[in-house]
Amino acid sequence: MSQVGTVVSVFIDSPGLFLDKPFDYSVQSELAQSVEVGQRVFVSFGHQFKSGVIWQVHHKVAIGEKVKPILDLVDDQPVLTPEQCSLASWLCERYACTMYDAITAILPGAFRVKGDIVIQPVQTALVPDDITATPLWGSIARDKPTERALFAQFGKSARAQVAAWEKAGYLRRRLIVKEEVQAFEVSWLVRQRPAQELQAAAEVRRKRASKQARLLEALARAEEIEWKRSEFSRDTVEALVREGWLIEQVRPKSRLKWAKQKVAAPPELTESQARALAHIREQLDAGTARTVILHGVTGSGKTEVYIRSIEDVLARGLSAIVLVPEIALTPQMVGRFYARFGERIAVLHSALTLGERRDEWGRILRGEASIVIGARSAVFAPVQNLGLLIVDEEHEPSYKQEEAPHYDARDVALERASSFGALTVFGSATPSLQALYLAEHGQARMVTLPIRVNQRPLPAVEIIDMRDELRAGNKSLFSDRLADEIEKTIALGQQVILFLNRRGFASSMLCRACGEGMHCPHCDISLTVHRDAHGMRLVCHYCGYEEQSPVECPACGERALRSFGIGTEQIEQSLKETWPQLRALRMDVDTTRKKGSLKHIVEQFEQRQADVLIGTQMIAKGLDFPHVRLVGVMAADTMLEVPDYRANERTFQLLTQVAGRAGRAETDGVTIIQTYRPDHFAVLAAARHDFPSFYREERMQREVFSYPPFCEMAVFLATHSDEVLSRGAAARFERELRRASLPDGTVVLPASPSGIRRIEDKYRYQVVLKYQRWEDVRDIVDPAFRLVKQRMNEYGGACRLDVNAQRIG
Repeated sequence: MSQVGTVVSVFIDSPGLFLDKPFDYSVQSELAQSVEVGQRVFVSFGHQFKSGVIWQVHHKVAIGEKVKPILDLVDDQPVLTPEQCSLASWLCERYACTMYDAITAILPGAFRVKGDIVIQPVQTALVPDDITATPLWGSIARDKPTERALFAQFGKSARAQVAAWEKAGYLRRRLIVKEEVQAFEVSWLVRQRPAQELQAAAEVRRKRASKQARLLEALARAEEIEWKRSEFSRDTVEALVREGWLIEQVRPKSRLKWAKQKVAAPPELTESQARALAHIREQLDAGTARTVILHGVTGSGKTEVYIRSIEDVLARGLSAIVLVPEIALTPQMVGRFYARFGERIAVLHSALTLGERRDEWGRILRGEASIVIGARSAVFAPVQNLGLLIVDEEHEPSYKQEEAPHYDARDVALERASSFGALTVFGSATPSLQALYLAEHGQARMVTLPIRVNQRPLPAVEIIDMRDELRAGNKSLFSDRLADEIEKTIALGQQVILFLNRRGFASSMLCRACGEGMHCPHCDISLTVHRDAHGMRLVCHYCGYEEQSPVECPACGERALRSFGIGTEQIEQSLKETWPQLRALRMDVDTTRKKGSLKHIVEQFEQRQADVLIGTQMIAKGLDFPHVRLVGVMAADTMLEVPDYRANERTFQLLTQVAGRAGRAETDGVTIIQTYRPDHFAVLAAARHDFPSFYREERMQREVFSYPPFCEMAVFLATHSDEVLSRGAAARFERELRRASLPDGTVVLPASPSGIRRIEDKYRYQVVLKYQRWEDVRDIVDPAFRLVKQRMNEYGGACRLDVNAQRIG
C-alpha cells in the first residue's frame, strides 16, 4: 500500500543521454516543508550516490514502494532561481543539449558536491571472533573507510559481505556530504543595548577588564562590527554575550578583494550621449522587453551611457547585468563601475578562484549586489528583478560558447530580457551583421554616438603596402613609416600599441632543402615556433604538444630549417633589437596565464611603466589608454587568410577597434596598417572609418552565398580515433537528415572532413545544415543527433551539435 507524502523530481548531476530526464524521490516528512525548486540534494542512484537539483516539488501525492528517499538536502536556500530553471529548459530546446549541460553552464563549478558512505563498526554489537579476524573487518575497524576506498582495496566481492554484516547489525553506513568549495563566513558582533549603556559599562571595566571595555566602546560607536580574532579574544566576546551586551552572528563574506577606487565626479554628457540616454530611458519606460543597438565610434563614451542607464534602473528597484567579451576588459570596467556604485557590483568570470565565484554568486542570490559585471557566463547570474542587460562589444565571437552547450550569450541575454520584460543594449563601434539585421527588420532600435567625447577626431589611418617596402630593400618587420612614427611618439612622451593577432615567435618551421614542414604528431596542423631563454620550441596550439626545435630536418637531414611568418614574440624581439631603450610589454595567452597577470599588465601600461604594448586581439577592444598616440597593425593579412565566412567582418572589426585605441585624449592619434593586400575592401573601409560601405559590401556577399544572418547554421561534428568510424557517423547523420521531410530552403552539405581533420589523435568529420528557423528543423535534427551520438558513445567516440554555429570547422 502506497503512502501519501512529498515527492521531488530531480535532475542527476551526471552526463549522458540516459540520465537526461528527471527522477522521482520521496522526501522525509520533517523536510517536506523545506524543499524548493532549485535546491541541491544528494540521492542514491543505482549503486552510486549522486548530487542533483530539484526541478519540481509535488506535495500530498501517492509514493510508490520503489521510490527512494532523498539522502540529504544540501542547501537551506535554492542556488538556482525558478527563472534560471526555466532558462535551463530553454537552453535544452534552443541548443539541443542535455539538462546536465544546461545546469552546468548556469551553475558555477564552485557548487559541485561530493559524497561518500563511511562504514563504521557498531560499538555495542557483539561481533564473532571469526569475523573480527578477517582483513576486511580489520580495515573497517581500524580505518573507518569510505565505501569507495574499501571496495577499491578488497574488490566488489566485499560488497555482499558488508551488506550481510550491516543486516546483522555489526556495522552501519553513514553518508558524508561535502561541498568541494565551502562558503566563506565571518562573525559579526551586534550590540543589544543602547550606546550610552555600553559606554557607561566600558568606563566601569576600563581598569579591571580593559579588553571588554575596548569592545564595548567599539560597539557604542557602531551598532555592529566584524569580529577580528586578533583584536578580541573568544573569552572576551563570550563574557559579554553571557551578560547580554551583544550577540554573535555568522554571515557569508566574499573572498574577492576590492581595490580602493577614487570616486570621480560624473562627467558632463555630450549632446549625442544625452540623446542616446534619452532613447534608452524611453525604452525602459515601456516596461516590456526591448532591444537597443548602441553604435558608438571608439572613444564616444558608451561606458558612461551604460552607467547612467544603470543608475536609472537601480532607481526603479531593478538590477543589471553588464557583459564584456574578454576578461582583459574586466579590470578597467570594474574599476569605473566600482568608483560609481561601490560594492553594489559583483564580478563573475573564469579568472576568479572557485571560492571567489561561489561568494559572488551568493551575494547576487541574496540581493547584496544589484549590478553584475563579467564575461560570457555572467549572463546566467541569479539576479532578481532584472531591468537591464548590456552586452558591450557585442560583435565579439567570444560570446559564443565552443563547448556544450554551445550557447550564444547574446541570445541568452535576449531570452532573459524577455522573461523579465527587461531592456537589452548591444553596444559596439562595429556592430555585427546580426545586430544590424535585427535593426533592419524592426526587432531592435539603432542609437548612435557619432563623435568622441573630447571632440577629438578619429585617428588618421595610413595603409602601408609591404610589397613596396620589400622592393625598396626593407626586410624589417617595421615599415619605414611605422619606424618613424614610433620614434616620434616616444619623443613626444606618448605610448605605442603594436597589434598582431598571432601569438608565438613564428607561425611555422620549414626545411628550405626538401620543403618538409614540422607538424604536430597528434594533430593535422603545423607546429608554432616559440622562443625563450632556452631556445626555439615547437608548440601545438591545439593539443599542447611541445618539442625542442631540431637542428637538422627530420626528413632529409639537412641543416636548413627556417621559421616562417611572424608572431607577437618576434615583434617583441625585433622591437628590442631596433630600439633597446624602449620598455615593452606583451599581452597574449602566453603572458596572461597566471592569476592576476593580465590585470598587472594593464595597470603597468596605464601607469606608463612601459612605452609599447604588443598584443593579440586582447588589446583590440574596450581598453582605454589615454596616452596612446600610435597604433601599428603589423600584418592585417593574417586575419583575411582564415578559412571562415566571417574573415572579412572580423578583419574590419579588429582593425577599426584597434585603431580606436589611438588618440583618445588630447593628442591626435595615428594608426598605421601594414599589409600585402592594401586594396581589400575590409582594409580600405577600416582605414576610412567607413562602416556603411563595409556593411553594404559584406551584406551583399552573405546574402548571395546564404550565410548568417540570412540563415542559421548547425554544425554536426563526429570525432573518433578511428577515421572510418568518425566518417561513418557523419555520413549516418547526413542520411538521417536527408530521409526526413526538411522544410523548403533547408540545405544539407555533404559529410566531409573538418577544417582540421585530426586533433589530439581524433579524426573529425562534420555535416553542415543551413536553415531559416531552428524551431522548423529541431524535431528532425535533435532525434537524429541523439541517435548517432548514442551509437558513437558505444564505440568510444563523441559527437556534438553546434546550433546557431558561428563558424564551420
